[in-house]
Amino acid sequence: MTIFERNIGVITAPQQETLRRSRVTVIGLGGLGGVIAEVSVRSGVGQLVLVDFDTFDRSNLNRQVFAFQDTVGRPKTEVTLEFLRRINPGLEAVLAATVNEDNAAALLAGSDAIVLAADDAVPCIIASRFARTAGIPVIEGWAIPFCNARVFTADTPTLEECYGFPPLPQPLGILSAETRTALTQCMLASLTKIEGVADYYSPAAQERIRAGFIPSFAPLVWFAAVRMAVETVKVLLRLGTLSLAPAFSPYDPINHRLPAQEG
Repeated sequence: MTIFERNIGVITAPQQETLRRSRVTVIGLGGLGGVIAEVSVRSGVGQLVLVDFDTFDRSNLNRQVFAFQDTVGRPKTEVTLEFLRRINPGLEAVLAATVNEDNAAALLAGSDAIVLAADDAVPCIIASRFARTAGIPVIEGWAIPFCNARVFTADTPTLEECYGFPPLPQPLGILSAETRTALTQCMLASLTKIEGVADYYSPAAQERIRAGFIPSFAPLVWFAAVRMAVETVKVLLRLGTLSLAPAFSPYDPINHRLPAQEG
């Protein structure tokens, strides 16, 4: 297709065709997921599964790529797809509110890559479990505050192992809201193992974080999203060297350094 001609030279024409036939599931269409979806489509990915239950609100305007004054109040899945089809009208897409034990097989089967960009641990666990069984690579990342990305495959530790989650019951849908929140906080707490994260924020900012207000700054969020999108393209094309779990590949763009990690 002519809209992807400028891609050729960085990737080959056969690789471009591989992207056209690829199916990527993006779970969460906020600051990370929206950018990942756009970069995937502009790269030539021809099929997307877009998962998010939420609508845009005014607090999203500082960082979410499809948040505008006139999209506030509208479903993120619908708005995202409208914008993506302005890039590629032939994009094939499936929209869903969430991933759960009831719909995971139907929703995720056939995906060539699954991207975790949601701030709720439960759908991420469900998707990663299905992906492990189905042999689908999973890409995960964070932007608080450093730009991180890593890939889970059949040869890496699982998502649950990397975060040190306790044994969880089946089905996960029976978990209380408090337990779901605790699992998500466990994921966030693991980032403190990266050098400098614990003292990156001011005392006032740390107090707001403890109250549940997580800072999200567009330059860092978009940077992390692009890194995740790059790992996704590498997975689809079997290109280069993946940033494999359990380690993150953190980069601190403010201080231009590669922080160390424990473990």
